[in-house]
Amino acid sequence: GDFVKKSLVALIPAIIVCISSVLICQIQLVSSNTIINSTLPVIIIDAGHGGEDGGAVGVDGTYEKDVNLQISLKINDILSIFGYKTHLIRTTDTAIHTSGDSIRERKVSDIHNRADTMNMYENCIYLSIHQNKYGDGRIWGTQTFFSANCDESREIAQFIQNAVKSQLQPNNKRQIKKSGTDIYVLYNATKPAVMVECGFVSNQNELNKLKDSAYQSDMALSIIIGIVNYNISEVQNGAEV
Repeated sequence: GDFVKKSLVALIPAIIVCISSVLICQIQLVSSNTIINSTLPVIIIDAGHGGEDGGAVGVDGTYEKDVNLQISLKINDILSIFGYKTHLIRTTDTAIHTSGDSIRERKVSDIHNRADTMNMYENCIYLSIHQNKYGDGRIWGTQTFFSANCDESREIAQFIQNAVKSQLQPNNKRQIKKSGTDIYVLYNATKPAVMVECGFVSNQNELNKLKDSAYQSDMALSIIIGIVNYNISEVQNGAEV
């Protein structure tokens, strides 16, 4: 009995990989048949925080910046399979400020530089990856925020939220939310832009998942399913991707 249980546990990572591979194949089949002659948008992947800005700190001391980067790198890898061009805001544990003598000044420079990245591309989607935190450790679940500056942002956020719920979190009741002035990049976005708060680092159970490589891959894949489904809907509705 124990041998069988141990064997099954050892096979779990392989099973997850197989399931993810099937999902990838399904998306590739649909996207290749539907978005065949369309120009895909560049996906700007912003792993929130970095360097001296650690972001939220989890209940076990985990820094948000590290989880953000790990998920973002996985998103980048999977998007390349689908033929998307990407722009990673950061690939290491660094901030991207270009000026500032104080921490506050450097943080302002950093966030302005992130927002300015959107101006580099005519056709792009800005995808910001973050983690949430709340005083009540029972609160959990992914939530997607969107820029109010264009209708596409809301649509993308809804597709992503739906995908995460269907793939990972069927009991997640959270709704997409319009960003306020507190989310500078979304509030000042010049292109379609969303922020995915993947989970709560203040919830120990969810934090354990967020630190797990296999779960990070599933989260990355779910987010990408949302983006691909949005692109498919745009083509089916007669709009350019």
